[in-house]
Amino acid sequence: METTLNDTRREEIWYALSDVFVDNEVDYSLIARQVNDANHVQVKEIFFTEVAPYCYPNLMTAIPPIWSCFPRDDLISGIREKLANAQNHLIARLRYKGFVVFCRWYFRKEWQSIAAELLKLNLI
Repeated sequence: METTLNDTRREEIWYALSDVFVDNEVDYSLIARQVNDANHVQVKEIFFTEVAPYCYPNLMTAIPPIWSCFPRDDLISGIREKLANAQNHLIARLRYKGFVVFCRWYFRKEWQSIAAELLKLNLI
């Protein structure tokens, strides 16, 4: 049975997963410990459909502006705005869904690293 995450927990997961997209060494073990109480299928969907589409530009620039962590309030409002835009406009929703497909392919190794750490914690 899949549990529904409350907004606060979802935001905590966003913040933890956003560490994948900083221009610094990623501590996948720490990320796994931060999301260990959530269903791994939900965390995977959150990673690809909510966090990656918002955070990916940081890794796509020559000199990423965010090195250590995303500002929490900016991250939360940015993800919410992106999701609302995709929900409220048909063309934006279709583009968003297409982009999520790209994120699933492009950031698959990052997810595999998180999943491997979750497996070490016997959570998958």
